[in-house]
Amino acid sequence: MKLQDIIQQNCVKPLDFLAEDPELCRQIQSRLKDLGLLSPDEIDGIYGSQTQNAFTQFKKATNQSDLDKLGLGSAKILIELKELPRGEALLSKAQAEGIYGRPIQPHQLKDLNDCLNRFQINTPVRMRHFLSQTAHESGGLQWLKELASGSAYEGRKDLGNKHSGDGPKYKGAGVIQLTGRSNYQVFSDFIQDPKVMDGVNYVSITYPFSSAGFWWYRNNMNDLCDRGGSVEQVTKRVNGGNRGLAERKAYYQKACQVISG
Repeated sequence: MKLQDIIQQNCVKPLDFLAEDPELCRQIQSRLKDLGLLSPDEIDGIYGSQTQNAFTQFKKATNQSDLDKLGLGSAKILIELKELPRGEALLSKAQAEGIYGRPIQPHQLKDLNDCLNRFQINTPVRMRHFLSQTAHESGGLQWLKELASGSAYEGRKDLGNKHSGDGPKYKGAGVIQLTGRSNYQVFSDFIQDPKVMDGVNYVSITYPFSSAGFWWYRNNMNDLCDRGGSVEQVTKRVNGGNRGLAERKAYYQKACQVISG
């Protein structure tokens, strides 16, 4: 079955029907990828939680009900929609600066709100954890790219650094440092912007928050937050340990004061 068949037959299918129809599943995954909700390596025709979550985000972003249903309306929108509607500004300049403790530039605030909307970091608990972790990781927005030269990453095959100069070019960028040619490429494919491969300077200026939101999404951080994850648990997922835990907790308390609910 294809999306066009859903429209022609005017039928409604439960979303888990995709588990029985790899062709339709792959077509929907491809469209969700075009809308920036899935990465290319997730187009496999296999229905799972990533596809379900991406479809739910699509329906919410386009103000549709019945989040677990695929019908004529959602099929038409999937075929015709060129990009997702811009979401509301979830965080004001004053709120952002109240948490990060430093002025935020207009283009940075725009990317921050784009990030919060795109990756569904849109509840108080999700926002508090994301903002407090990125505040610590970036030194309160002092460091949007790694301070070290990046030469230590030269030749790192695990990071996809296969060309001379890849280490410095693809060193850490953004408020949770995106690092390595392969990670830049996956993010570039997801965000559909080939200029990401220009390297650290472009990403740190253009996508300081979206690059971090992409990591947050791929590591199921919203789910951890929704399950009541503590600052310690979130920190362990972000950092692999508890480095800077006291400061992260302080930023989290500040975020709780700024973001009510």
